[in-house]
Amino acid sequence: MDYIKNLEKLLKDDVLVEINETINGIKSALDKKKNDKALKDELKYMNDVKKYFDEVLIDIEKQTITQEEALDILEGLEDMRVENQEV
Repeated sequence: MDYIKNLEKLLKDDVLVEINETINGIKSALDKKKNDKALKDELKYMNDVKKYFDEVLIDIEKQTITQEEALDILEGLEDMRVENQEV
């Protein structure tokens, strides 16, 4: 199984799309509540998450990520998905 290709597809088609939607939603909320520290913190966190996954895509493009690293990231994403469904 090619974990790298699976990871790339998941990031491009799902994860980053959702992250971008979340970031846009937080920005909209901040337009209404400019001094909301929790929203600012959440925006910073989501931007950091986006940056991490953007860097993973760069690593995939440069072919510097291993199948094992891709599998670790995929497993982490699966754990996050399960945690979000439990909420």
